[in-house]
Formats: sequence, C-alpha cells, structure tokens
Amino acid sequence: MNQLAPLETITLSAQVKEYILDFIASEKLTPGMAVPSEMQISQQLGVSRGIIREAYRSLAALGVLEIKSGKVPRVKSFDASVLQVVFGFALSTEQVTATQILSVRRWLELGVVEAAVRNGSEEDFARLRHEMAQIRHHFAEPRHFVEHDMRFHILLARASGNPVFVILLQALHSQLRQSISEGLAAQSTAFEYEKRILELHQRICDAVCQRDSAAATAAMQEHFDVPVSALVAAK
Repeated sequence: MNQLAPLETITLSAQVKEYILDFIASEKLTPGMAVPSEMQISQQLGVSRGIIREAYRSLAALGVLEIKSGKVPRVKSFDASVLQVVFGFALSTEQVTATQILSVRRWLELGVVEAAVRNGSEEDFARLRHEMAQIRHHFAEPRHFVEHDMRFHILLARASGNPVFVILLQALHSQLRQSISEGLAAQSTAFEYEKRILELHQRICDAVCQRDSAAATAAMQEHFDVPVSALVAAK
C-alpha cells in the first residue's frame, strides 16, 4: 500500500475508511478477498487499531466489508440489506409512502420482464413455472402467498441477467410485504378478485416463457395498475 500523509485527528476514522475504499478499488479486490489487517494499516498510517476498527465497523454497516471474530475483514458481496434499511427507515418515518415505493417497483418490473424475455434461459423459465404453481397453491394463505410472490418476481429479475434488478426489487419488496399481506387477508373472500390476480401472474409467466415481450409488459403493467395497487391501499 502507498504511504499516506499524516491524518488529521478530527477525521481519522473517516479518512481510514476512505483509504480502505481506495485500496479496494485500486487493488481491484472482489467479494471474498481480504483487506489489510488492523495491524498492517496501523503500521502503514500510524494510527491506533481502535480507529481502524471503527472504520471497519462503519464499512461493515454499509455492506462493504464482512467482519468475523478473529478473522481478517473481507470484501462483502453486494446485497439488498443496506437498501432495505434505508427504504425501511424512510417508510417508518413517513418520508415516503408504500404507494410511492410501489410506483418505483412498477417501473422496475416493466424493465425486468423485457430483459427476462430477452435473456432468460429454459432453466429460468422452469423455475418460474414452478413458482407460479406455488402461488396458485398458497393464494388462500396470505403470508405464504406473499413469500412465493416475491420469489416469482425475484426469479424474473434473475432471468433478466441484471443483478441490479434483483437487489433493488428485494429491497423494495421487503417494505411492501406487510401491506400486501394485510390487503390479501382483506380480499381473501372475493372469488373474482382471486381469479384476477392469479390470472395476471399466469399471463406474466406464460408471456415471459414464450418470449413475448409485448404480452409480458402488458400483463405486468396491468398487474400493478389494478390488483397490487388495491392490495397496498386496502390496509
């Protein structure tokens, strides 16, 4: 590692954090690879191991590093956990609403189905059909339905070939889970409603598996314009 100039006392932890981030980028570290130990950085920068530990913890909270007791910190795989915290905080403090989150998710899902039609494999489509069968089986049980519904949409995102879709949808969907569960429970006796939401999921599944982009997009748009909006608003 390159020798740094002496760090300013007031921002030691922040500067160490930036140093580690620069090191990860310059060394092209990938998930699972180790970053320098506390002792190495302490000797390199001339700061206490306590300050370095604080920087590590900060990076762990941001989802950059994975820290395990007695082991050197490693670069963490990018996941939805930090975004889930951010969106959850914004929702619980009423800075955003479930309807606004749903609006963003709708926009993402339209892009997802188009990409899934282009990039999905037959294995992806087989998993999607299996999850569609689970949705049908568990529709009368709101909690289980919501879990299978999330898997269905995540499988679509994975079929798109774009991991950013997966991360964003996981983070957004986690904030809608309770609202959708309550909405489903309120609607569970409405036979026509049940038929409608199942029909739309099936249309999305069939269109994607048939690589019919126009039909998949139309079904997904209707999915968000009618039943899902009603589910979130029903609480």
